[in-house]
Amino acid sequence: MKRAYKHLFFDLDHTLWDHGSNADATLADLCHQYQLADYPNFSVQAFQKTFHEINHDLWHQYHLGQVDQHHIRHQRFRMVMEALDIVDFEHCSDLGEQYLQQCPRRGHLMPYALEVLEYLSQKYPMTIITNGFDEIQELKLNSSGIAGYFNSVITSEKAGCLKPHPGIFDFAMREAAVVRGECLMIGDNPVTDMGGAINSGIDQVYYNSRGCADLVSPTYTIDSLIDLKSIL
Repeated sequence: MKRAYKHLFFDLDHTLWDHGSNADATLADLCHQYQLADYPNFSVQAFQKTFHEINHDLWHQYHLGQVDQHHIRHQRFRMVMEALDIVDFEHCSDLGEQYLQQCPRRGHLMPYALEVLEYLSQKYPMTIITNGFDEIQELKLNSSGIAGYFNSVITSEKAGCLKPHPGIFDFAMREAAVVRGECLMIGDNPVTDMGGAINSGIDQVYYNSRGCADLVSPTYTIDSLIDLKSIL
């Protein structure tokens, strides 16, 4: 039997907004823009792969409070170039700024995202809870055409704490005027989304689109957003 929830909380990156596809397309364009193929042994695929590895690690450190936004913004591409043994590239800061300008304006969504949001919006009010930067997340929502599905966007900047800290979930519940047991968190990250919701007493849907090993025991697990229709 379907549980009677009153409000849905969604993560954004990797859950609705397809960060991987949007980032890869942006990185490919930046390779051309900055003529990176002129460097010996350079490949777009290696550039993309290295970026994702370093970006993932930096965001993990950010979630743990070990680095701040400024560090991610200004060191990310310097670290990528160093990892690729490109030591004479003088435009790392420009590259980073261009990435932040271009990537959030791409609108590719995870499979079935629009269909599911349209279905759910007829039944539930919905809120985004994200650790992403305020202005960047707003661009992503508008560029992908899904901003109108959500009553509000709760960022870590707005709440004053990061997922998985219970404070951001408490903030979101106050904003939505709901209590534990009345809301459901849907996200892809077993630590920040699932762990944070579990610690806050909120039911969870783990969107395990990448087939990761089970790191948590969520209320529900799905491998496609379309499966939300059978839950809600």
